[in-house]
Amino acid sequence: MKIESGKYLIILIFILSGFGLFAQTMKFGHIDVNQVFMTMPEYHNIQKTLDDEISKLELQFTVMREELQKLEDDFMRNMSTYTPLERQTKELEYTEMERKVQEFYLNAQTSMQQRSTELQTPVIERLLKAIEEIGDEEGFIYIFQNSPEVRLTLYYSSQSIDVAPLLMKKLGLK
Repeated sequence: MKIESGKYLIILIFILSGFGLFAQTMKFGHIDVNQVFMTMPEYHNIQKTLDDEISKLELQFTVMREELQKLEDDFMRNMSTYTPLERQTKELEYTEMERKVQEFYLNAQTSMQQRSTELQTPVIERLLKAIEEIGDEEGFIYIFQNSPEVRLTLYYSSQSIDVAPLLMKKLGLK
């Protein structure tokens, strides 16, 4: 029986020492992906493209609002001269134009959200691929997103490694 318990003791020591070595080699990292994303040249190109497209849409919207205002002003100025049929026609014309302006506004918002996603997706995919490569190359077990806006990590110790410098280097950023 002594040999059996000695055998178990040796196995137990081996297992515990293995866990100790494993625990010592575990690496955890954290990164604020948005911070890195905003330093990338692609981010500034995306912002410029979106700003240009928004300016064009705003110009179209302004023209439509001016047309709507012109219809309203014309209606108010000439209301007393309209026959009941003319008045009804002008009201319908105004209502239809108002609907088109609102529809344009909503479609423009949706369009710009889709455009933003379309432009950002390849850059974000590049970032995520680089983070995965860093994780593999540097032996990280986990890399957590940690930013003021999205706080997925509630706590990280001083032993957690900020991966941003590695990512910036991998992406060729300063």
